[in-house]
Amino acid sequence: MRVLTVANSFPPVGYMGGAEVSNYHTCRGLIQGGVDCSVLVLNNRVSEMVNVWYELDGIPVHRMTHRLARHALTDVFDPWIYRVARAELRRLKPDLVHVHNVSGATLAPYLACRTMGIPVVNTLHDLWLLCPNNMLYRTDGSFCDPRKNSPRCRSCFRRYDFWGDIPYRRRVFAALTSNVGVFVSPSQALVDRHLEAGYAAERFRVIPYGFSNPDPRRFSSPRFTEVLKTVSEYRTVVFAGGGNENKGARVLLQALPDLLRRVNDLRVMVAGGGEQPILARFRQYAPAVQVLGIVPFADMRTLFALADLTLVASVWHENSPVVIYESFQAGTPVVGSKFGGVPELIQDGETGYLFSAGDPAALAESIAAHFSRPPLQRRRMRPRCVKEVRTRLTLKNHILGLREVYQEALSGS
Repeated sequence: MRVLTVANSFPPVGYMGGAEVSNYHTCRGLIQGGVDCSVLVLNNRVSEMVNVWYELDGIPVHRMTHRLARHALTDVFDPWIYRVARAELRRLKPDLVHVHNVSGATLAPYLACRTMGIPVVNTLHDLWLLCPNNMLYRTDGSFCDPRKNSPRCRSCFRRYDFWGDIPYRRRVFAALTSNVGVFVSPSQALVDRHLEAGYAAERFRVIPYGFSNPDPRRFSSPRFTEVLKTVSEYRTVVFAGGGNENKGARVLLQALPDLLRRVNDLRVMVAGGGEQPILARFRQYAPAVQVLGIVPFADMRTLFALADLTLVASVWHENSPVVIYESFQAGTPVVGSKFGGVPELIQDGETGYLFSAGDPAALAESIAAHFSRPPLQRRRMRPRCVKEVRTRLTLKNHILGLREVYQEALSGS
């Protein structure tokens, strides 16, 4: 079977969020399982035109980019991407195309596959089919109801990825992706939001992510050597949301005074980019809070392994946060907001803790409760986390599920 994966970013170039990391591991797993898998990266939001081939850990990648003036209509369809997608499809002749995030690639690849009669499977990493900011999140912190479909967005949270804000966007996107045979979602919560919006249940399959299990290694970046030297001296919590509001950065900021009073020797490691005003507020709590900035995605495993807890404080409909999988691989429990797909991954009190999303007092209580437990109880949580990703949330299970979906799409059922 020959599968072409289409995305707007792929390691090691560009933004490396959970979607990109999961796609990388999926491609590796497919190739190891005998599938002829390659990646086509298409993006019209970069500063220069690029046309390069490279190979990453055995994965063939073709990256083609250019810069197009941003407009709501050009966010939806880019004729240049349509042409290069058709050319790549003619060259590779894939049996099936597997689409991931496309905000920088527009919906042109779907139309290219439609005109050439190639089946399409689509992994959904967020709510982009329903919302220009991918989150159904408003500026005041409230949420849009998926059951309601306004002709235009008026109160959207627009500070991050915001694309394709055209009239009747949902209808247009539904029509242009109607040739998708199966939508794959890592969480039931994400599926439920699409069902509420009117999508048919038979088009969705829930397949949790899966990741390979390399041994933790030392940081590749010299600037993290001080972290390695001192981390054992503290009770360490890793927050990988950086200065991003939707990841719960403001909730953590509100919880910090209470946390620092209740937990002795606490050290919070903030990894990731985001809004500079939020990151500046984190820096005011130094040295108890260390702002690390962007951490290479391969180095995050070591950071999780060194931590006592990982925090996922998201205030939006998170799908299935990759941070949780990676933290479990390192044997580190996760404190997660009780929202979106997060509760599907965390067993409260066993592999982590769940708290009410957006509640700083509940966040502080969960972290303080962990460190108040006897050391033996805390240590016993670590092998439970590892067991979860080596039995239920495995790359093998993920690839088996995908291959079933591929066969279903190829058969036209």
